[in-house]
Amino acid sequence: MAEDHSLPGWPKKKLVKEVRRHLSHFGIRPVRSNIWRATWAWAHAIARSYWHVNWPLPSEIGTQYILLLLVEMKSSCMLKLPYRANEIVPLEVARLLPAVGQPGILAIASEVETKKPRRRRRKELAEDSAVQGP
Repeated sequence: MAEDHSLPGWPKKKLVKEVRRHLSHFGIRPVRSNIWRATWAWAHAIARSYWHVNWPLPSEIGTQYILLLLVEMKSSCMLKLPYRANEIVPLEVARLLPAVGQPGILAIASEVETKKPRRRRRKELAEDSAVQGP
């Protein structure tokens, strides 16, 4: 079978076609871009991690492409939801989301990065009290 020599790892043309078909079901038409090549480089690295080269499934490679696409959109500030999208979620949309009750379900599109404060270990607390003294 013929390989696609323009992509990392030279995947079979049938696999590339199946990935494109899988993405087209969601209205996504990948173009030959850095993201597309990075997706195949990632998939090839996974394929080589097995004893015998075993490519991921087309749906898995498609998921990798979508993830990299979302990361690219986030880094260029193109991934934004309306200001009140976390507060106002219609029932129809709530059924599509895994768990609307969880805070941060729409966090990928939020502009404010929230970090939890780091919990201090007992050892660090003991060192601090020893340095400060009685």
